[in-house]
Amino acid sequence: MAGPSVSNGAVVPGTFRSLTLVRICFFCFTIAQIISIFGDRLHQFAVVGMIGRVAPGSSVELLTFVAFTHLPVLLLAPIFGSLIDRWNRVTVLVLVDILRGGIVLLVPTIYYFMGNLYAFYVPVLFLSLANMLFSPAKSAAIPEYFHGLRLLNINAILWGLGVVGTLGGFLLGGWLFDYREWAWGFYVDGISYLVSAVFILPLFLLRPRRTDPDLEAASPKAPVFRSLFRSIREGLAVVRGDRRIASCLTTQAVLFAALGVLYAVGIARIQTVFPSEKTMYLSGVATAGTIGLLVGAGLTSLLRPRFEPARMIAASTTIFGMSWIGVGLTQQLIPMMLWTLAMGFSISPVFVLTETLLQSNIPIEFRGRVFSTREVVTKIAFLTATAVATVATGFLPKATILIAVGVLLAVLGLVLNSKKVLTV
Repeated sequence: MAGPSVSNGAVVPGTFRSLTLVRICFFCFTIAQIISIFGDRLHQFAVVGMIGRVAPGSSVELLTFVAFTHLPVLLLAPIFGSLIDRWNRVTVLVLVDILRGGIVLLVPTIYYFMGNLYAFYVPVLFLSLANMLFSPAKSAAIPEYFHGLRLLNINAILWGLGVVGTLGGFLLGGWLFDYREWAWGFYVDGISYLVSAVFILPLFLLRPRRTDPDLEAASPKAPVFRSLFRSIREGLAVVRGDRRIASCLTTQAVLFAALGVLYAVGIARIQTVFPSEKTMYLSGVATAGTIGLLVGAGLTSLLRPRFEPARMIAASTTIFGMSWIGVGLTQQLIPMMLWTLAMGFSISPVFVLTETLLQSNIPIEFRGRVFSTREVVTKIAFLTATAVATVATGFLPKATILIAVGVLLAVLGLVLNSKKVLTV
């Protein structure tokens, strides 16, 4: 009897690669997404908590943390993008999760030997290198392995479940840091990466949708370093040649720049306004923001059939700016949590819509390179904004900076909505 057949990666009823199998694998992938992001946020929260304990309210230390996180991306992302376009995406995801788990489990031991914040910054550098493979590979794998499902719903679900992982990381991180030994945050984080790798394994049962054989045969086969500049040119050519891709990358860059300012100024202000010896205040504010992210992801999926992406992005930008102003004006915990709730609510539509449009419009054979380019663009925006905001804190009150950025974002949203500048 003939075995199951697959034509061009399409789902054929009655074959082994059925829609049921795709859904089972997608379920496993969503669990891995929750656990992996839970680990990411738990690690970030633990490091920020240590910064708050050693140097409370220091925007300089927060900037140092960001520099160790993002600078490797700017230097090596093109090489990694070329590798991702050559390698099996699932293999990359599994191996990177195992690597990240091993690195994080060693962090407490490193701190016991070094005794300073660089014990956290140096491992972050290696984690950043691992994430450079993981994030573009994940974005490229979604339309290839789950193309039988609706892409917008997939991104909304993964974004929402990722928010659940973020919420768990913030809540557990605050509890472990304040009421248990700080090292347990890193131990739990490391184990979470290893568990995530296990849940990704079922994707090996799926055959990804491949590009046309002629295009695949024509793709560059030269050694990675020799074809590096060609890969960079090809990725940039794809971005320049499609206005939708360029618009989405620009939108995500603006979003990450705003988050860079929020990171440098917002966290430092929270650590200044509330008692620095307790991280539960930061955990509460962050939790409210993540709940807003979850609500925003659900509404994006529901409202997308009724509104065009450009209008939804413009409205979300206006709400985002207003929430900044609110955070800058309040010093009480509950009002600040409500404003960060609105902030999270406004971020989700921007990211979910732009991510879906990118996955839909980037040619399959270039996804690794373009998504790696996205990592460079967003990291430059985040790092530059963080640096500028850190310098600004030496001249202006943190609340003033938050309010000023909020006004700019709110005005930008109104301009986008009235003039339809953003076309995606």
